[in-house]
Amino acid sequence: MALIAWWAPLLWIAAAAAVIGAVAWYRRRHRVTGGIPVAHRERLTALPSYRRAMSRYRLLVAGFALCLVALVTGGAVLTARPATVSLVTPDLNNRDIVLCLDVSGSMIDYDAVVLEVFQELATEFTGERISLVVFNASAVTYFPLTTDYDYISRQLERLSEEFDDPAAPYYGGTLIGNGSSLVGDGLASCVVRFDQGTADRSRSVIMVTDNFVAGEQIFTLPQAAQLAADRGIRVYGINPGDAAAKDYLADLANEFETSVLATGGAYYALDDPSVIPAVVDQITSEQASILPGQPRVQVIEQPQPWVWLSFAGLVGLSVFGWRLKR
Repeated sequence: MALIAWWAPLLWIAAAAAVIGAVAWYRRRHRVTGGIPVAHRERLTALPSYRRAMSRYRLLVAGFALCLVALVTGGAVLTARPATVSLVTPDLNNRDIVLCLDVSGSMIDYDAVVLEVFQELATEFTGERISLVVFNASAVTYFPLTTDYDYISRQLERLSEEFDDPAAPYYGGTLIGNGSSLVGDGLASCVVRFDQGTADRSRSVIMVTDNFVAGEQIFTLPQAAQLAADRGIRVYGINPGDAAAKDYLADLANEFETSVLATGGAYYALDDPSVIPAVVDQITSEQASILPGQPRVQVIEQPQPWVWLSFAGLVGLSVFGWRLKR
């Protein structure tokens, strides 16, 4: 057992010494002198009833003193804050996640929902590194892989607010290119955002797009998916568009699904933003490798036995004090 405030019992000792000194001084100054002599008192003290009364009195005094010691001892130790100290090595969820968002005009409402979910999830992570990449005609790293969850929450909140403001520069740097919503180039850009040589970390891309490409791409979506598979990165695709509306959109959805499944990931054809939180939660619950974290000292306060000792002492004082008063 360790004492966090080891100096606190010294204050109790000093206080007890001061009280004892004050009582001794008071009794010396107010010592009773004189008195009435009693003849043959040994006859009184020899009576069986007297002896029984004195024995009972001594027991009550001893019990009172013992309870007082228990109360003072428990209080002194409690103020010192007893605790157990141990060295622990926590397990960390060793996962890298790149959130890859298509910020073309048709995607903003759905992206905002996904960002709200990630703001909540960021408060529960213990070891995951998260990055956010936004793309349209070109891709921009909104923030790199990091475990600074306060920073992540601030950035996600900031981007969510920008989505609500048409004049906000959330699209800054994403319009450099020939076209719009270049999904293949966007995925390839997200894939290369991971550190090299991090095979011990699970790496995933969560891509939110309707795969509605308008322009010339350097990478097609299947080529970008193959790049991810070659690097051991799983891609989870979320398509909030209505794939059944037109044959052309259905073909785009099929291409999107085939591409992400080839990486070992999963595909979600969604047209209801309320379902996205459940999907994202499912994705983040998978593919986590467990690695030992940095050893740290763990201090757990253990006041329980001393609280019971103090309580027992207080109850005993009340009982013995009442008996002595009678």
